[in-house]
Amino acid sequence: MSTLSDLVLAQGRSSEADVEWLHLLVGDWQLLADLAFADMVLWVPTDSGSFVAVAHARPSSSATLFYRDFVGHEVRPEWRAQIGQAFDTAQIVDSAAPDWYEETPTRVRAVPVLRRLGASRPDISEHPIAVITRHTNLSEARTPSRQELTFNQCANDLFAMIAAGDFPDLGAPTGPRRGAPRASDGLLRLDVDGTVVFASPNGLSAFNRMGFLGELEGSRSRRSPRTSCRANWSSTSRCRWS
Repeated sequence: MSTLSDLVLAQGRSSEADVEWLHLLVGDWQLLADLAFADMVLWVPTDSGSFVAVAHARPSSSATLFYRDFVGHEVRPEWRAQIGQAFDTAQIVDSAAPDWYEETPTRVRAVPVLRRLGASRPDISEHPIAVITRHTNLSEARTPSRQELTFNQCANDLFAMIAAGDFPDLGAPTGPRRGAPRASDGLLRLDVDGTVVFASPNGLSAFNRMGFLGELEGSRSRRSPRTSCRANWSSTSRCRWS
């Protein structure tokens, strides 16, 4: 099976730096799919003006829409215009009407992937290097819980950061720790001041096991050795995991 690097470089439109950025993005791929409750597909442009899928993530938080993997396949005709618009305009593009996939109504969001040119540099790539499509199953729509609303908002924040070249974070840890957290492991959402505005039940349980017996929501995060290693952290301006 071809690797992500092989598939991206075979299209002749991407640099080695682009490939490295996409590898970092795919390192946190599963967490993004879980937060979004959606399948995600990563597309890169081809010399022929189309797009080819180079990565596909299925959510563990909901049922997958796609039984077969898209990796290595050219984009389906019904998605080409939306993906092309996101790529050409560097803007997030939502489907105007439900997209039907094998008799299942879905919502498709196309997110351009911009690359930051350096860990300490403010500038980003002039054009997108890829596009992510987020495929949400509308047939399972129901009144969402507070946790589901928070997970979706975290996903929306991360996708906005991807489109702005702010995610993935070049300063994040590398190696076996990258990509390890799952949303179901426990998630805390922090505001810009570091105050916990949401704690999932599993997140609270994780802190209880470490000896923290107080109320997490409303408390200020302190990155002490005792509490800095077991939770997924998200803030409205920057998302971090430790």
